[in-house]
Amino acid sequence: MGITSTLSLAAQALKVAQLAIQTTGHNLANVATPGFSRQRVDLVSAPPSFNGGVFIGQGVNAAGVSRLVDRFVEAELLSLNGEVGYSDTQSRALNSIQEAFPLTGGVNGALSEFFGALSDLANNPAGLTERVSVVGKARALGDTLAQTRQIMTSLQRDLDLDIGSTTQRLNVLTEQIAGLNNQIAFNEVRGEAANDFRDQRQSLLQELVALTGATVRESETGQVTVTAGGLLLVGNERFATLSSDVVGSDGLHAVTYHGPDGTAFDATGLLEGGKIGSLVNTRDTQVQGIVDELDLFAKTMVDEFNSQHALGYDLTGAAGGNLFTPIAASAGAAANVTVATALAADPRLFAAANTPAALPGDNRNALALIGLRDTTIAALGGQTFEDRFLTLVGDIGSQAQAAQSRLDFQQALLSQTQSRRESVSGVNLDEEATKLIQFQRAFEASSMLVRTADEMYQSLIDMVR
Repeated sequence: MGITSTLSLAAQALKVAQLAIQTTGHNLANVATPGFSRQRVDLVSAPPSFNGGVFIGQGVNAAGVSRLVDRFVEAELLSLNGEVGYSDTQSRALNSIQEAFPLTGGVNGALSEFFGALSDLANNPAGLTERVSVVGKARALGDTLAQTRQIMTSLQRDLDLDIGSTTQRLNVLTEQIAGLNNQIAFNEVRGEAANDFRDQRQSLLQELVALTGATVRESETGQVTVTAGGLLLVGNERFATLSSDVVGSDGLHAVTYHGPDGTAFDATGLLEGGKIGSLVNTRDTQVQGIVDELDLFAKTMVDEFNSQHALGYDLTGAAGGNLFTPIAASAGAAANVTVATALAADPRLFAAANTPAALPGDNRNALALIGLRDTTIAALGGQTFEDRFLTLVGDIGSQAQAAQSRLDFQQALLSQTQSRRESVSGVNLDEEATKLIQFQRAFEASSMLVRTADEMYQSLIDMVR
């Protein structure tokens, strides 16, 4: 042992203190960086040397720089991001749907006004003004049905476009995650820290899981495998992509999976989680179900009113024709409810009477048409027109409320989990400032040791002169 050993010890201590100061500064610089995990220099005592029958300490070593994370919390964050991604998208869509079905006005209001006009006509079956009003309210009912259906189909197209933009973002994420997998494995196999790369990958994984509800597994090499709906999205350095170029017979885009091995197939029904799963389910199930319900309602209404109207007689004594233009099929019916051409041109053709013998004061067929308001219809599941529509509105409201409640609950859980993560991985300015002072003092002490060793050398040199 000698002065050289002391200098070596001091030099190593200087290097370690400098590394600790640099790491602390790195933490402070990233205090506002999303997803950053604070880092710590792992200090260990250097192995002692055996000299003169005793072990003599050799100072300090840096075993490495580690990121402070709770793996359980990180995994929980991934899962919650997938749930929030699904619920948030669903809640937004259902709120938009709900706005198209107000409790007052809308289709139910137009239907009520139509029955009101029929009631006015029943009170004055000979009145031409009342007939004009019935035709006008019938036309308004058809227009309202068409507008409501148009809102639903427009929402479907918006969701369809959102699927396209979301798949494009997913493609960017899978490529970046695969690249970080490669970088992390390359660094760590050489014994180098990949802390910042791991933070970047974790942030990207959270976004990817929010889009797909994917499952993430990490291998011993530090690389992750990401799967969703049985589909491999990222596997070590390989990655898949999605596209939405194929348009189906319904005019909506299918989601095509392009695997790392070159396979490609329709995966629209396989992606059930995250934002993409919510978009597909809302577009193809919830919104389409409402469109189908509107079409069924419109087709049934046209058929029932036409059948009853044909049993009556108009002011000319002729048998009643169609009140609405007949609709052949249910698909698209809500967009095509129009007043029959002849009746629209001449309101006198409205058949309010039950027999031509009692014209013009007979109102029995008008009363029969009004009676359809309280008639249960087999095609509507044994409900009246108004009950069926109010059931639809109530279901939409219940689904919207349930989706919002789920979203609020999941966001609260996500917020709590993020707070738990911050308590472990977040940068505390006061704590880092304290460490900075501590390592600064350690650096100064090591510098003093260097000066002391230098003075010892100088003393020896002076002795031999």
